[in-house]
Formats: sequence, C-alpha cells, structure tokens
Amino acid sequence: MVHEFDPRPIPPDVLERILESALHAPSAGFSQGLALIVLDDPDRLKWFWETVGGSQFGFPPPVIVIPIPDKRVYLERYSRPDKGGPDGELAKEGGWPVKFWDIDAAMACMLMLLKAVDEGVGGWFFGYTQGEPELLEGLGVPQGLRPIGVLAFGYKAPGDRKAGSSVTIPRHTMDDLVHRGRW
Repeated sequence: MVHEFDPRPIPPDVLERILESALHAPSAGFSQGLALIVLDDPDRLKWFWETVGGSQFGFPPPVIVIPIPDKRVYLERYSRPDKGGPDGELAKEGGWPVKFWDIDAAMACMLMLLKAVDEGVGGWFFGYTQGEPELLEGLGVPQGLRPIGVLAFGYKAPGDRKAGSSVTIPRHTMDDLVHRGRW
C-alpha cells in the first residue's frame, strides 16, 4: 500500500485498465452487483476529503474509487429458478450465511490494487470514520447501499516509506497461517 503520492495524474488509459480489472472478479451466481464511483476531478476530490474529515497525505492521491456492492442485485439473482427461486433461502437477505456482495466487492478491490501495481501505479485501501451520510447523499448512492471502503490510486512519491503497524508488527509466518488437514 502506498501512503505518499506524487502529484502526477494517472493517464486515462491506465486508469481504465485498473477499473476494467474489477470486471473479472468472482461474483456469486454471476450477480455482478458492484458499482464503482470514480473521483478524479480536483473539486470532487477536495469535497470528498472535506466530507470524510480530511486527508493524512502530504499530496492527496489523484484518483479515489469508492466500491459499492448492491445486495439487491444478489437477492434478485438468487430469486431466479436456477438459484432457488423466490422462496429459496438465498432470495432473502437473512438467508445468506456470508454476505457475498461484500466479499465479491473486496475481491474486485484486490484485483484493482494488483492491476495498479502491474501498471506502475500505487494503491491504498482505507476506511473512513465520519461523514458517510453526507458522502452517500452527495454521490447519489441509492438508499440502503454503502461502500466497503475506499481505494486511492496515484504514483508513489519518492519519499513514501512503510509506516505504522506494517513496520511495528511482524508478518505472520507460514506456520502461523497454514493448517493442513485440520487446525
């Protein structure tokens, strides 16, 4: 993850390839219930940072992408006969053991972050703690939908350094992570 961005804009074709990678993410039932709101206009970016409480960047990233999964699309898809029909458990929000609309959105985010690296662009996934009602209203997001986080894209500044918990907490080992056959 990049935390210090260079002011250079991302060329439109590079940004389009990053965004296009999200189309290839897994999607439960091929529901494809994801919307991406892209902010790359300086005035809209300024509004975004003011709405969510400011930027911690010296120079803010030139592109913000807000991934918004749409559970309604998943519920409709799973109400079709090939997925259980309108009376099937997954045709109702409470019937889902895991909210795959959020999982699928997260996978699309990871693909965009990986594509950004392939394109020589830095990326950062983050959350915000204030301003969500104003943000959703200002972006025209339909009632009941909300982002899973925010992606920032831009070129890495020469002075960018790892900071925070990625420096102070050691990465787990394979023995910590992998359990073969059982826990």
